Formats: sequence, C-alpha cells, structure tokens
Amino acid sequence: MELLHLKYFQCVAKRLNYTQAAEELKISQPALSMMVKKLEQELKVDLFYKKGRNIFLTDNGEILLKSVDHIMNELNKAEELIYKNETTKQNTITFASSHSRLISGVFDKYIELNPQYRFNCEIEAMGEIIQKLLNYDIQFALSSMKISHPDINSFPVINENIVMTYPKEYDGQNNDFIYDDSIHKTFILPSHNYDYNNLIKSKLINMNIRIHNINYVDDAFIKSIAQHRQYYAFIPISMCKEMDLPYINNPNLIINTSIHLSSAKKNVLNEANLDMYKFIEEYLKKQQSFYII
Repeated sequence: MELLHLKYFQCVAKRLNYTQAAEELKISQPALSMMVKKLEQELKVDLFYKKGRNIFLTDNGEILLKSVDHIMNELNKAEELIYKNETTKQNTITFASSHSRLISGVFDKYIELNPQYRFNCEIEAMGEIIQKLLNYDIQFALSSMKISHPDINSFPVINENIVMTYPKEYDGQNNDFIYDDSIHKTFILPSHNYDYNNLIKSKLINMNIRIHNINYVDDAFIKSIAQHRQYYAFIPISMCKEMDLPYINNPNLIINTSIHLSSAKKNVLNEANLDMYKFIEEYLKKQQSFYII
C-alpha cells in the first residue's frame, strides 16, 4: 500500500468527485481512477459505489478514510517537527573552547549582536575537542594550542604570550629567586589541559627551574587563585593585564604561543557557525595587543 495511493483516495473521498479531485491533485481523471482501483484491488474491497452519476463511500471506505486522516495528520505533525528541528539546527552555533577565558569576551559581544541564534558551547580538553570535531558534535573550536590531526584544519588567529607570575612575598626582588632551589615552589596548572601542562613543565625543565609541588585547579578557579598570589603560575599576559598582576618580565621565561581556530576538513560550516567563526577571527585580531606584552 503506497502512501501516494492513500493521499489520492483521501482526496476523492473528501470531494466525492473524481473530476474535482483530479484537478486538485493535478493529474488526469483516468490516472486517478486507476490508482483508486489499484488500492481497491490490493485491499480486495470496494471503497466507493455509484448511485446515479454520484459516488459515495462504502462502509470499508469510511473505515479507511478515518485511518488515512489519522495517518496524514501524523505525517503533517512529523513534517512540522522535522522542519522546526532543521531550522533550529541551522540556527544553532555549536563550538567548543579549550579555556573559558578565550571565549568569554567575544561570546558576550556576539550574543548581544546576534540574538537570533542559539548556542551549544562547551569548555573541553584538547582530546575531547578533537574527537567532537571529527564526530561533527561541534562545528569549530577555539584553543590556545594548535590541533595537529590530518583531518582537522587548525589556523593561528593571533599570537599570545604566556608569562610567569609569582607569590607576592617576592615583590620588589630581582628575578634570581625563581632559580633558587632552596625556595619551595608550588605551581598551579589547569586540571584538564594536559597539552598545555606538558608545555609548561617542559619550559621549566629547560630553564632548570625546579618544581617542588603542583596543584591542579579547574579553569573556573584559576583566576581567583592567581589573583590571591600564593603560588607560581604560567598564565596568559591578557589575564595579568586584566587582573593587574605582576609577572617576571624575562624573555627566557615568556612562552610564545598562538590562539587557534579549528574545524574538521570535511565539514562545511553552515551560515550561523561560519558567521561566528569569522566574528571570532576578526574580534581577536582587533584585540591582538591585549594578548602580547
């Protein structure tokens, strides 16, 4: 039983007139009559009977019409839901960032200018970001490190300087204390960003700076803890500027990195996601001076 045959039957049953039904369906009357006849043959019952020049539904035709009306109503509901779902998907921006600090300012500005869009936004570790890009769970990502994967495009947007902050008890001293092994040094690092942490640890090892202890802290708390200034930390210069934190201005202790935008090579960003992607790129480029010394 084909859905098209049911649709044609319903139209004839509503009009009780083959000529009017054929005009509405934009097919010939003989073709319409043939399709209804095929449906009757398939069901092995008569759906209409003639009385004079008029046609009427049989009892079986009445039963079928009720079922067809229900089927068509459900299909119409499904079409509406599918349309709304597709419209929502097309107007939903889906992305992730490796740090909340990378996206907070630009995200607030973008929402203000684009209230028509919806958002699925996540803060994820680099490994999770890669997997979600490859699975198309997110459309693009913003990260403090390049994503190196053959199926992902990762482009540097701006440069960023990472600097070392230190406990306030060493204010006013020269930088020699950082190399003094007798001074107990506790560093804070983000708890979820393994690639970033390995970069910091490698830098400290190369500079022969001893790490006595490491406390791992969630991104949400790093700013508060860094501002309290009890620990050593490598943090972006943008955070130092924002919180007016002193840092060691030694070129050997400054890490030069970039902020990257990434997307899967086979994924074509829809209009909404592409719009925000470009907005982030332009916004960061205008703010470049804030991210470097």
